[in-house]
Amino acid sequence: MHDGFRNPSPSTVLLIVTLACTCLVFRPGSESQLAFAQARERGSRHPLHVAQMSDSQDCAKCHQEEVTGFMRSAMAHSMRRVAQEPSGIVRTGAETIRVSSNASGTWQEIRTGNGETNRQRVDYVIGSGQHAQGYLSVVSDHIFQSPIAYYTRASAYGLAPGFERATDPDFSRAVTPACLFCHAGGTMPVAGTENEYSPPFFKHVSISCDRCHGDVADHLKNPSASNIVNPAELHGSARDSVCEQCHLFGAARILNPGKSFADFRAGEPLEKTFTTYRSVGPGSQAQGLRVISHSEQLALSSCARNSNGKLWCGTCHDPHNEPTDTVSFYRERCLSCHNKTTFAPTHPPRTSDCISCHMPRRNAVDGGHTTFTDHRIQRSPEPDVDTQTTTELIPWREPEPDLRERNLGLALVGHGIEKSDPSEIVRGYKLLTSLQDRFASDPELFTMIGNALLLGRQSSEAVEAFEIAVRLDPNSASRHASLAGAYLAVDRNVDAQKEFERSLQIDPLQLDAAKHLIDLYDRMGDRKAATELAASIAALSARQDASRKPK
Repeated sequence: MHDGFRNPSPSTVLLIVTLACTCLVFRPGSESQLAFAQARERGSRHPLHVAQMSDSQDCAKCHQEEVTGFMRSAMAHSMRRVAQEPSGIVRTGAETIRVSSNASGTWQEIRTGNGETNRQRVDYVIGSGQHAQGYLSVVSDHIFQSPIAYYTRASAYGLAPGFERATDPDFSRAVTPACLFCHAGGTMPVAGTENEYSPPFFKHVSISCDRCHGDVADHLKNPSASNIVNPAELHGSARDSVCEQCHLFGAARILNPGKSFADFRAGEPLEKTFTTYRSVGPGSQAQGLRVISHSEQLALSSCARNSNGKLWCGTCHDPHNEPTDTVSFYRERCLSCHNKTTFAPTHPPRTSDCISCHMPRRNAVDGGHTTFTDHRIQRSPEPDVDTQTTTELIPWREPEPDLRERNLGLALVGHGIEKSDPSEIVRGYKLLTSLQDRFASDPELFTMIGNALLLGRQSSEAVEAFEIAVRLDPNSASRHASLAGAYLAVDRNVDAQKEFERSLQIDPLQLDAAKHLIDLYDRMGDRKAATELAASIAALSARQDASRKPK
């Protein structure tokens, strides 16, 4: 245990967390809100850079048929540069968001009830459009998400997933490498920042061959079956991980110490990089369908449970052969196992559509106005219900033994905060505090301990935990901002000011830190500093906007 770190009893933390299960939120004053509205309305701040050529074009020299088939898949269109997007309007309780395209690109404008406007230029479209498309903007090499999405089935815009309950959505949601992991073909993040990237931002704009086949460099130099990954020839977790990296999200994903999502390599189990935790409990099989829970659903099916591990995603799906006649294609897949099955007299003929009956499309609880295929393969599909009341976090697969308690503790605190569940937070807190000696150099562990303590109003102890995290990871903007927030909670305003300033030195567009620092300057009576910081953000945005040239 680090010297000077006091560990309040879990019962004390539980009592206070139960009384106030809510994250510490700093609310900037009116001057900071106005400054950032002015900064955002100037549109995208950086000319787009041309990303590297996708490796699929290199692969096509020998594998033309496979690449051509892959290019018809949704995976190959997981992300793209913006084009002339549909015009439309989204109205929230207090705002109107308009989408329009012209010679300079596609723009989204938010108009508030009092007539103020924020205007943002769109740079990238995320999602294939099979179900929906979201929108990203590049702001001084930082990537932010638009609050709206285009829903294909409705042929209309609506609030994007995660914004449904927002009364005043804006363009300030940071897009992290974790967000882009399953859409972009490799990101180029700037260390220590939340959402800053080095130009050209993406190694490949959309998902490409290396995501499922591993690094292709050696194979391109010396083509051989021994230096490329063929998922169909893998076994167990290594095989399943190829698909699960994007089609299994669960309730929490916890990175191993020192790892990033980009460290995952096809051919390895996911658990070498991160652990996925899912929420289970009474009624979990009837839990609402989630967008990226295909692997969880398939594992519940009788088909998978009775296949002795033989049934996997690739049994029915071939990314190199996107079917044009889906009914006959998937019927053939079903009959490859059920060709000798004796069907009931009331069963439709063998020429019928298996999928529409046994794998119906259902509304996704986290997918906006979209429907997705239910992969539970039920004999008699159940109606859409969610009867789950109590749940428990369990790993999809366990990580290596030394990481089991650490990863579970992080998952419990993070998921507990997200779901306002005091019992999960305290259970995770107990685990993490018991591991301080074993993981004395793990900044994420101390950050999560600090989050739990701050939520439990044990602010002085939270300061100590965050100070340790900053010492271990001194070049992280978010860790300095977290320490600054803890200093505010114990009225150490001068220390908080220094930490917010350090956060902004590392990442000048750490918007939360900037908002809080402007507000802190204001409360400390330093109106000059508040005005200068707000002006510098606006000036930075203006300079970036001026450098942008329409194509």
